Amino acid sequence: MHLVARRAAEFGVEVDGEVRFNLAQAVHRKDMIVQGIIDNIYHNLHQRQEAIDFIQGEARFLNEHEIDTGQGKLSFEKAIIAAGARNMNPNIEGLVNINYLTNRTALLLKDLPSSMLIIGGGYVGLEFAQMYSRFGTRVTLIGRNQQLAPGEDDDLTSLLAEYLREEGINIHLNAPVIAVKEKKGIKNVTAVINGTEVDFQAETILVAAGRDGNTDDLNLQAAGVDIADHGFVSVNEQIRTSQPHIWAVGDVTGGFMFTHVATYDGPIAALNAIKGLEKQVDYRVVPRAIFTDPTLASVGMTEAEARAQGYDVRVGVVHAGGARAKAIGDTRGKLKAVVDGENEEIHGFQILAPHGDILLHEVVSAMHDYGTIERISKSIHVHPTLSEMVKSAAKASR
Repeated sequence: MHLVARRAAEFGVEVDGEVRFNLAQAVHRKDMIVQGIIDNIYHNLHQRQEAIDFIQGEARFLNEHEIDTGQGKLSFEKAIIAAGARNMNPNIEGLVNINYLTNRTALLLKDLPSSMLIIGGGYVGLEFAQMYSRFGTRVTLIGRNQQLAPGEDDDLTSLLAEYLREEGINIHLNAPVIAVKEKKGIKNVTAVINGTEVDFQAETILVAAGRDGNTDDLNLQAAGVDIADHGFVSVNEQIRTSQPHIWAVGDVTGGFMFTHVATYDGPIAALNAIKGLEKQVDYRVVPRAIFTDPTLASVGMTEAEARAQGYDVRVGVVHAGGARAKAIGDTRGKLKAVVDGENEEIHGFQILAPHGDILLHEVVSAMHDYGTIERISKSIHVHPTLSEMVKSAAKASR
């Protein structure tokens, strides 16, 4: 939509007439894709009926070795909790009295809102802000932190904020929201900016201010399982809970909340529970991506994190302006390689560039088993490709 509506002529594509967007059709396509994924999961479960008893219900622990499934009691020797997480309801005055969107309900809209205010500057807020802005909604994003995507490289997040503002998204940072109210169908949001209360109006609000663990109704106390802040289950390096025969995986532990981390946790918990292997998780090389355009993708530590942990690092920085980037008409962004100054081990890598999520996996592979930057800097890359920029950043760090 963005390319056709704003940049088609640059590529020699002439559009005769108005470019329109059908949100209902886009949502329908999304629903079909998601349903196909869900159907495949259930199909795989039913294919293993000889090994898996699949029960649908609302589980609730009765004690250390029994749960109530909603259809009766079930005894267990060992258990794995994989209950996930949900959108957090921040303590904002008036929020409980209005209807607002979450990351789930924002994907169910059939009509495009004229304006949207997003509370939260993390990955959910960023992705929805750009998506709805490009659909044609007037978007304002308000974050309570000093930078977008807290925990990521501040240089790259500042660049991303610049790009989003250029597209027309109104961004306010270091601006905690203190109150929300609704009058005649218009939402009013009050935030504190530089010590002054400022009001914003929008047709709809999307709250993307963090996550809570889905443990409220599990009665984990009865099982002797400790719960941390926001309902997350505390686990050790073997993702074992405070009960030695109960494990927990995925978002419910409050760690990296990505599907690929949950699918990494699952087999480890299963092997520990079934075979007693006492395997430990290693989150040192967890790739992460924010699917904006350009994509912000990273793995390992940022430069600031590495220096804070006492590492003497060299940082290779290049602009995302290689030959292929010029060919596709998008030279926005930077790539950063964070490398140990003594042994050249890769401590981290950050990419703000088109398809950064794809480019990152070369680094993920190189970091396996504490690999050095030489794995990338001395390898041959096809020209012209975006991957050459990864090699350029690697060489810049040496």
